[in-house]
Amino acid sequence: MVAAALLLAGGFAASAQTFRGTILGTVTDASGAAVAGAKVTVKNADTGLTREVTTSDDGSYVVPELPIGNYSVTVEKQGFRAGVVTALRVEVSQERRADVALQPGELAQKIEVTGETLPQVESTSDTLGGIVEARVVTNLPVNGRDYTKLIYLVPGVAGSPDQITDSPGSFGVFSVNGARGRANNFLLDGTDMNDGYRNDPSINEAGVFGTPATILPVEAVAELRVLSNYEPEYGRSAGGVINIVTKSGTNDWHGSALEFFRNNALDARNYFNQAGSPQNPFHNNQFGGSLGGPIAHDKTFIFLDYEGVREKGAEASTACVPTRQDITDNTPPGGINPVIANLLAKNPWPQPNLSGSCIGNTVEPVMPDNISLATPFSNRVDSAIVKIDHNFSKDNLLTGRYYFGDSDQSFPLALVGGGLVPGFNTATPTRVQLVSLSYVSVLTPSLVNESRLGWNRFAEGFFPQDRSFDPSTIGLNTGATAYNFGLPKIGVSGFAPIGADNGDPRQRVDTNWHYIDNISWKRGRHDVKLGYEFRRTSISQIFNRGFRGTLGFGTLSAFLSGTPDGGSQRQGNTNRNTFENSHAFYLQDSFRWTRSFTFNFGLRYDYFGVVQEKHGNFTNINPQTGAPILLGTAQLYQPDYNNFSPRSSIAWDLTGKGRTVVRAGYGFFYDAFSQDFFMGHLPFNSGFDPGPAYSGFGPNPISSAGANPGPLSSSTPVYGFAFPMTDAFGVDPNIRTPYMQNFNLNVQQELAKHMVLQVGYVGSNGHKLFRFRDINQPTQADITACDLGQSAACGGPGATPMIHDGSVPRFVGGPLDVFVNWQESSANSVYHALQMSLRINEWRGLTSTLNYVWSHSIDDASDGEDFVPNAAQPNDSRAPIRFNRGNSNFDVRHRLTWNYIYEFPNRKGDWKRLTDGWGINGIVSVQSGQPFQLNYNFEDDYDGSGEFFGRPDVVAPIVYHRRDPNNFMDLTAFAAPCSYPATGGDGFADTCIPGTRHFGNEGRNSLRGPNFRQFDFAIFKDTAIRERLKVQLRAEFYNILNHANFANPYLPLFIADASPNKSTAFPAGVGADGRSLGSLHLTATGDVGIGYPFLGSGGPRGIQLAVKFTF
Repeated sequence: MVAAALLLAGGFAASAQTFRGTILGTVTDASGAAVAGAKVTVKNADTGLTREVTTSDDGSYVVPELPIGNYSVTVEKQGFRAGVVTALRVEVSQERRADVALQPGELAQKIEVTGETLPQVESTSDTLGGIVEARVVTNLPVNGRDYTKLIYLVPGVAGSPDQITDSPGSFGVFSVNGARGRANNFLLDGTDMNDGYRNDPSINEAGVFGTPATILPVEAVAELRVLSNYEPEYGRSAGGVINIVTKSGTNDWHGSALEFFRNNALDARNYFNQAGSPQNPFHNNQFGGSLGGPIAHDKTFIFLDYEGVREKGAEASTACVPTRQDITDNTPPGGINPVIANLLAKNPWPQPNLSGSCIGNTVEPVMPDNISLATPFSNRVDSAIVKIDHNFSKDNLLTGRYYFGDSDQSFPLALVGGGLVPGFNTATPTRVQLVSLSYVSVLTPSLVNESRLGWNRFAEGFFPQDRSFDPSTIGLNTGATAYNFGLPKIGVSGFAPIGADNGDPRQRVDTNWHYIDNISWKRGRHDVKLGYEFRRTSISQIFNRGFRGTLGFGTLSAFLSGTPDGGSQRQGNTNRNTFENSHAFYLQDSFRWTRSFTFNFGLRYDYFGVVQEKHGNFTNINPQTGAPILLGTAQLYQPDYNNFSPRSSIAWDLTGKGRTVVRAGYGFFYDAFSQDFFMGHLPFNSGFDPGPAYSGFGPNPISSAGANPGPLSSSTPVYGFAFPMTDAFGVDPNIRTPYMQNFNLNVQQELAKHMVLQVGYVGSNGHKLFRFRDINQPTQADITACDLGQSAACGGPGATPMIHDGSVPRFVGGPLDVFVNWQESSANSVYHALQMSLRINEWRGLTSTLNYVWSHSIDDASDGEDFVPNAAQPNDSRAPIRFNRGNSNFDVRHRLTWNYIYEFPNRKGDWKRLTDGWGINGIVSVQSGQPFQLNYNFEDDYDGSGEFFGRPDVVAPIVYHRRDPNNFMDLTAFAAPCSYPATGGDGFADTCIPGTRHFGNEGRNSLRGPNFRQFDFAIFKDTAIRERLKVQLRAEFYNILNHANFANPYLPLFIADASPNKSTAFPAGVGADGRSLGSLHLTATGDVGIGYPFLGSGGPRGIQLAVKFTF
């Protein structure tokens, strides 16, 4: 059954935290009077698990903590015929209602109904989200077989269709009902599946170049449920809870074997890969198998699953490389430097394969590229899962599960600054392991205890492909240790750089412990639940960004002579070990006021432990003086003890027949910190990604050394004296825990036995959300004074510009006379939505869900760790925060999704074997564009603030040409935020009229990117080979109509340039009148924009073929 999006808006259900389900109901006689003391027996049809309870005085019963599956319910009472409900499906975190009306008669006589005839609406709880069962997970056409893409089928889930919203770039990052993309909680079989470093899922988290580092085998997924506005039993996150349950063995052996195949020969060309140019090669195989069955009948069961990925391809590009003749022509009189000669002997640059030369003279290249490259990439992923269920008795159940995922990925252009020259890829080995144990004990028929213990480890590294290369072997005396081996990043002006990304090497191990104990107690009309939860997250990280070093050469001649004109190397010990311990308690009650009215209420308390560094390597700054303080401290901020979360909801069955239900809910939800706030950042105004854990001061300082002018020699260090790195980040010692208030009102109507409509309003607002901003930014008055030549305002003698709230001096002339990004909990958000869903469940072979959402999400920062400058960093950092209020990064005004599975009816006759078993399924996704804004990248400091990425002025109505990617938006509506003389300027800030530079008036996220439309389609044929053995042949078509979808303008390079159209006359891309020139071009399809070509959404039509055996 597809229930994704059946439940749209709400508060909470009594069994939501569990990865199991609940059967409840009321037993009455023929007159409608309650039948007390009736025996209710619930039995799992697949495993024989049996539970018995007795009805209360009001005739109600509850059977909690049931493994998902198919059940029968038998009700017995002397003087009545037995009432039996069969084929009752229990799903993850669901309350399944089964009311039984007993008829007078002999007990041996039975009255039987099926679960399909029972009402399909939720009449006892108010919950947001949806269920995606195994049949949907394994049958819908999902590119890359990535379960996280199915989450986008649930109403209220927003973000770009290619799964990038506001996060550093991980899969499983999406907004749920206005919450931030990293405010979600992932559970696998009820225990933690989160990477505490970023608050992303540890399985399917992005590895390198946008691909998942590991995968959760979809054949192992029994059900997936997305929840929001959940009951007090849930915590940790303010957004959605993604509760995934893996399959279990049953009393019958079942299994599968599969192979999915992709090849670029079957795919359409990318929109920007025109006919006649080479097509990027791509081969992808996903294969595996599963097996589940009994070890002991009705007692012990096992399930096993394995899935592997083998991906190979190449990234096509053109570049300029020096030819042998170029080297001969530019060799200095003294000959080639011996170190450089040793390097050239290793052929770091491939030889040209295009006609002509790209070098016009000995100083600067002026001609087109001279080489066509196809830099290979590869991806190996192996994932396995084993699960054992053991029934000690009908009252004691133990479940254990182990997941193992391992990958080895190698890609060019892996991180910011990477290159395409073969041999310098970034390699990313990753290993993920999760262990879960769960024990359910039925103490009495009305008292049930469940304990869960989970362990989760995510280990990932980023290393240069040539990490075994010791630079000293060619005489390059970098002083690098073995861990930092690899060629330094070398740039020669006009030529393709050599050396791997400067962010390598680095690695991280994230370990999480998770313990839960829940007690469920039924007393009369009350279903009470209380419990305790503990989490410990510890992270060990080495962050040697820049430790291999960089070297820059202004000309090819300077390179050959071994005389660099720039370069740097970071030095120090970056091994950091952080940890936090969190505790939570909750109490909740589901009170059946009447048979048709249920009131749910409760309270949760969360204590999120303060993040600490084991060896005292944190350093903070004094925001009043700019001086470093807390040198070598273990923690940066004070604990917050005020995280109380009251939550309540109602469910009202208007007619008492379970056909029309009105529901409403309200609650508080607190959000856990992610540790990357303190362990290293990637702002665009910082050179090292420093953070409080990586200061130039303290017990293990990080320093930076510049390159010596040369010439290079094996006896002379390449880099000179190292100076302490200035820590550009500070943390407010009084930060508070972010929280959201969620509220909703919705109506669910059963239109027919197989059709349910739901319409609802969903709202939320967030407070004390994290953000960072530069508290050392000059004021507008100082910018103007400096522009008029007043040296004090520019940081000269007598400087007294003000920062922050204007009460303290700016940090000038001290150790922190730089950008100072201040982490604080000062951001706010608001979200409103109309959400509608129409579900058809197994009606004449059709299962379908149609969803439409109109929503608007507004905030003044969309993530505390925004890597996109259109979010957390205001244009004027000290202006009131409300001036930075705008559309959220993940704001999507309109979104429509339709998913369906249809099996054609079987026919009779001689051709039955050929005509039977056919089916189709698909996903249609349509949504409006996401917001962005224009920024000046590195052209010039037009606003005079010294910050990168200033915003322009909007000086005319903005004109879009949405159907033309080469003319998407008219840029002449934007101008540099300064005034040019009447005679005109050259487009650079130095010709602005003195005193006119200012912060641009463009609003944050005020522009709209391209819309998105995609239709994924699959056709399959099932054929029975034997009675229990079946083969399925399958073809999947992603974007079958080959509609061109373009990435939001900021995605390819994280930013949309306000002046991209450079020219000989105006090299800054700004005209003589200060206006930007030309139009904004869209330069990438959605899949390429996030670094996930072929397997990401938004690409050209792709075709996948598959064969699958099942028994």
